[in-house]
Amino acid sequence: MKENKIVFVVQRYGMEVNGGAEYHCRVLAEHLTERYDVDVFTSCARDYMPWDNHYSAGSYMLNGVTVYRFPVERTKDEGRVLELSARVNHGDQDAEKEWIDEVGPYCPQLIAALKDRAALYKAVIFFGYNFYPAVVGLQLGLEHTILIPTAHDESNIYKDICRRTFHAAKAFLYNSVEERQFLIDKFDTGTRPGRLTCVGIDLPDVSQAEMPRGYEHCHDYVIYVGRVARGKNFRQLNRYFIQYKREHNTDLKLLVVGRVDNEEKLAYHDDIIYAGYVSEDDKTLFMKNAKLLIMPSMYESLSLVILESMALGRPVLVNEDCAVLKGQCIRSNAGLYYSNYTEFERALDYMLTDKEVYSQMAENGVEFVRNNYSWQYVVENVSSLIEEIGKENE
Repeated sequence: MKENKIVFVVQRYGMEVNGGAEYHCRVLAEHLTERYDVDVFTSCARDYMPWDNHYSAGSYMLNGVTVYRFPVERTKDEGRVLELSARVNHGDQDAEKEWIDEVGPYCPQLIAALKDRAALYKAVIFFGYNFYPAVVGLQLGLEHTILIPTAHDESNIYKDICRRTFHAAKAFLYNSVEERQFLIDKFDTGTRPGRLTCVGIDLPDVSQAEMPRGYEHCHDYVIYVGRVARGKNFRQLNRYFIQYKREHNTDLKLLVVGRVDNEEKLAYHDDIIYAGYVSEDDKTLFMKNAKLLIMPSMYESLSLVILESMALGRPVLVNEDCAVLKGQCIRSNAGLYYSNYTEFERALDYMLTDKEVYSQMAENGVEFVRNNYSWQYVVENVSSLIEEIGKENE
């Protein structure tokens, strides 16, 4: 029997939302319906650029979760964000509020509703340390807040307004060993309750692993899954793969799964295939049939697709500059990492040609996910933190 109500506050939410943190929020919310009545407060936006209202405002049920959508009242102006960010970095405290409003999604009705209804919930769980709903929501001073920071070492995190976000949260759910240590070192979050590991991975059933319709011809490929965006360092992978193809006489292709950001400039090549946004089932089939998954991002608090690839028995190749991704590879022994093109080339060749090493990495990845990211453990872990802060506020 469900004991109490909890609410997640996240910048966007939905089956079509193509984002790691937002997907994380959805699957965690759905799994916690085993224990709680779960609500979500979110915007009407589907895409973070420009935070326009894609969904209708109001409430509806999605997979056992009650979702409340609030309109975005200002679309995002990236130029204005950069201008205000520079002012904040130079000590202009008057620009802080305008900066976070511009970062968005700007939903004052969401904040008003949260303030009015917060007493209904045993826990208010915020996603992201640098989006309007979490930053402004945590400034309400609620007593039963949990922050899932999805944080990494970047310039925005050192802004005073973001520092205050970490200080306002009453408890934390960390995605990785590296994220937890970074936040403890920089923001003293270890003085408050916290738990490590707040997302699970289902070991998928892909006994029938034919390619999705229209891609039956695609066999020898590596895969990238995620937003095709500057923030994910996709341009580096774009360049590296084209250079690799120039230097190697191979049929290998790069299959790219995910929406392309409007401002992203791509170098096209006959052996780079852009599949765009696909269903979860098709994504799983694409990943299962790939040789391996490549993640060039330098800024991650966790990469769900890395764990999903491991669960599917597919090794990974990641950017060494991302401590979290490198740490996942080292702890799992299911992937390699690179810091420049030469290392990228050598690692890719090694993984594709040494069948014994490849097979061992594949086995290691499946075992790593099974032992560390079961949903049963995650639900128990997160619920224990909810209960702990609930008792503190009784």
